[in-house]
Amino acid sequence: MAKNTNEEYDWLSDPFDEKKIAEERERMAMSGTSKGLVGVGCLLVVIGLFAMAALLLFGIL
Repeated sequence: MAKNTNEEYDWLSDPFDEKKIAEERERMAMSGTSKGLVGVGCLLVVIGLFAMAALLLFGIL
C-alpha cells in the first residue's frame, strides 16, 4: 500500500535540519574542562583499585 500523500510535512520540526542538529550537538557537548575532570576522576579510580588490590595481595589490608 502507498503511504498517505495527503499528510503535510512538518517543516518546523524537520529532523534533518542541519542548523538544529548543529545547535543540539553544541548544547549536548561537554566542555574541555569537564572532559578533563572526568578523565582525572577515572584515573584516580583506576589507581585506587590497583592500590587496594596490591594491599589485599600483600596482606596489609
